[in-house]
Amino acid sequence: MAKMTNLEKRIARMNRFSAEVREAVESELKKEVEEMVAAIQRAAPVSDFESRPGELRDSVTAYPVQGRPAAWRIIVKAQDKKGRYYGSYVEFGHNTKDGGRVPAQPFFWPTYRSRRRGLRARILRPARKLIREMFPRG
Repeated sequence: MAKMTNLEKRIARMNRFSAEVREAVESELKKEVEEMVAAIQRAAPVSDFESRPGELRDSVTAYPVQGRPAAWRIIVKAQDKKGRYYGSYVEFGHNTKDGGRVPAQPFFWPTYRSRRRGLRARILRPARKLIREMFPRG
């Protein structure tokens, strides 16, 4: 038998659960993703240099990854006038054309790391509750 990757193992495990448990996990995951997006938006700097102040903040969004159950992607879609994404330049800082340095203003990764702690437990809590109701002890 072929060796399964971690993703394949996770998919096989999720397929064994009832649809009700899967829906509970996916619902909680969606809620957590929405809260993560809101937290990143609160942390995003708002600058007068943007074509529309708050554009970076408002461009933070999330969407489900096709073909992967319980997988979401959070992105920053803000673009400059030439169509280049500039979220990473704000996050990590950058050099200017005249040789100066624009300091980093981290907003995405610090927020992600702080919210990631306990994420798995929060997502699985409703599933555990449903499983306990399905299979009561005693």
